Amino acid sequence: MTSAAPRILLISAIFVSGLLAGLNVDRSFVAMPAWQQVGPIAWAEFSRHADLGNGLILYPVEAFCSVFLTAAAAISLRLERSMSRTAAAFLYSAVLLAALGLLFTVKAAPIMLGIRNVDESLALQRAFEGFWYWGNLRATCQVLAFLAQLATLAVLWRVAGRQIASGIRA
Repeated sequence: MTSAAPRILLISAIFVSGLLAGLNVDRSFVAMPAWQQVGPIAWAEFSRHADLGNGLILYPVEAFCSVFLTAAAAISLRLERSMSRTAAAFLYSAVLLAALGLLFTVKAAPIMLGIRNVDESLALQRAFEGFWYWGNLRATCQVLAFLAQLATLAVLWRVAGRQIASGIRA
């Protein structure tokens, strides 16, 4: 049976990644299509107050905590002698996907930071399109990382359930 530390780390990673995944789904399927209709100047003005305001702290903290907690859970579970291969595959995939999400942020973040003092419509349109492109790649990785974390937890629960059931039969 898995000890408490890996489970706490995994559940913490799922919590943070779930917040990040929800944000990404909203941005990809609701916010960015709406901003496309409203236009790049309005998007830039909003983004200067949101993404370059409180988002400048919140979003990186969520992303780095997601990667850190997922990696810590993977290391902690790796030290467990009874970790299933399926759980390991899901969790290692989650680490890779969360890290890729950060890598795509390296492409998206400079675009967002670059709109701070830009007012020209064509430049803002290009920034919008670039941010949307890299943001969607980032979102895909971060949402898939969250799903892989959930799959890891499901496998661990299934394995724990079998271990408990076999202990009851013995």
